[in-house]
Amino acid sequence: MIDSNTLITGSFIALFILVIVGLIFFNKFPQEKYFKYFAFFSLFFLTGEILRTFIVIISDLFSIVIANTLMVSGIIFLYIGVRAMLNLESQWRTRYYIPIAMVFFGFILFTYVHYNATMRILIFSAFSIIYASSISWIFLKNATKEFKVFDYISSLLFLVGVIIFFVRTLKASMMEINLIYPNSTDLLNTFIYAYLLFMSYWLSIILIIQAIRLFKNKNYINLEK
Repeated sequence: MIDSNTLITGSFIALFILVIVGLIFFNKFPQEKYFKYFAFFSLFFLTGEILRTFIVIISDLFSIVIANTLMVSGIIFLYIGVRAMLNLESQWRTRYYIPIAMVFFGFILFTYVHYNATMRILIFSAFSIIYASSISWIFLKNATKEFKVFDYISSLLFLVGVIIFFVRTLKASMMEINLIYPNSTDLLNTFIYAYLLFMSYWLSIILIIQAIRLFKNKNYINLEK
């Protein structure tokens, strides 16, 4: 079985590839904002994950509080990016600062006031469940005619994420969490990183498919001229 460290490294590579893919296509098609939002998601999430891996080396402020706040911010960018890709309202709104602030102060509370790793996991998992559920529903409800199969698959994959984090929530509430949880060989933790690895590549594929469509449309318009 592939160990957790291998999957962590693989997920970092996959997230970095998603950053590059998003930025390249945003540079080519700046009118399509979702490329930018997907890149922001990957960049923020990757930075947060890297900080988390140094939990026993750097201060809790960076490895716990800032790391998880960055990851939460990244997920919100992904949510906005998906909405933009499906032609829904997708501007950054002031209300998005509310969950970010709640996570930030929640992690401050359960890191410096009342140290509790279980509560931190519950906070992050609850946030992930809410946004993964929302993204899954958005893909299902607003599936495009051209990419209906891909949208349905994306909806299903985010639903899998909901299930994973729900199980993680249940497990965290029933056991003591290891200090070095991000580097744990726990089976569920390994599965989470396998999911992150797969989803990062899947999102890159989605962006590539969208870019191919845009290239075809651009070439068609040029031929029409």
